[in-house]
Amino acid sequence: MFLGKKIRMNRLVNKKTGRLLAITVDHAIARGVLPGLEKIEEIIAKIMEGRPDAVTMQKGIAERCFTPFAGDETGLILKATSFSPYQKAYDTPTADVEEAVRLGADAISVGVLVGGKDQPQMISHLAKITKEAASAGIPVVSHIYPRGEFIKDNYTYENIRYAVRVAAELGVDIIKTTYPGNPDDFSKVVEACPAMVVVAGGSPGKDLRSYFQMTRDVIDRGGGGVTYGRFVWQHEKPSLVVQALSALIHNEASVEQAMQLLN
Repeated sequence: MFLGKKIRMNRLVNKKTGRLLAITVDHAIARGVLPGLEKIEEIIAKIMEGRPDAVTMQKGIAERCFTPFAGDETGLILKATSFSPYQKAYDTPTADVEEAVRLGADAISVGVLVGGKDQPQMISHLAKITKEAASAGIPVVSHIYPRGEFIKDNYTYENIRYAVRVAAELGVDIIKTTYPGNPDDFSKVVEACPAMVVVAGGSPGKDLRSYFQMTRDVIDRGGGGVTYGRFVWQHEKPSLVVQALSALIHNEASVEQAMQLLN
């Protein structure tokens, strides 16, 4: 690994565990301005109080809202694609490696939705980014999910395993994907991927306890961490949720101990 990439990876992941707790606020283009994201400066500040390892955002929000935290211990992941409420199965480019370098990002993130007619274009774009990022010494994060129109079930381990392996084959460093619903199936996903696998939040969880249990299961079965969004910043105390997740991921806390941190 080149020195520049090694330096950025060391800033990105937790120094003690080598794992990742990232919080995403990149939802507006993809899903609309969701409740909790209206006052984006305020929610970023609350997230940062919890001291996650990294935050993921689009370039305009990074430029306008992340400046107060420049040089902080929390890394910046630049999101460089997005789908939309009108094109749900296609992630289109929104930024590039040059912009990631200019913004001082510790990684660049590319979304890919496999299993649909637009898969070839998104895979080609991911391959282009991994090549350019390697030359610039920037790690690549991929948000890759089996969500195309040819996929009948987004949550089978076979479909998820295929998605993460696509990313690994193209040189992605950290692969964010769907949790298949149980630890045994997640183990099968991790076993088939030589790169770090982290899980997304979203629909698999039902409440805070279920997300904490999912996090505990991910770590116990060899996952590299989590990249969560809505259930964190829609909570009344986002900073405490981040701290509880950090305890689970980096301090081997139990689900009960994590719940107690919120009280």
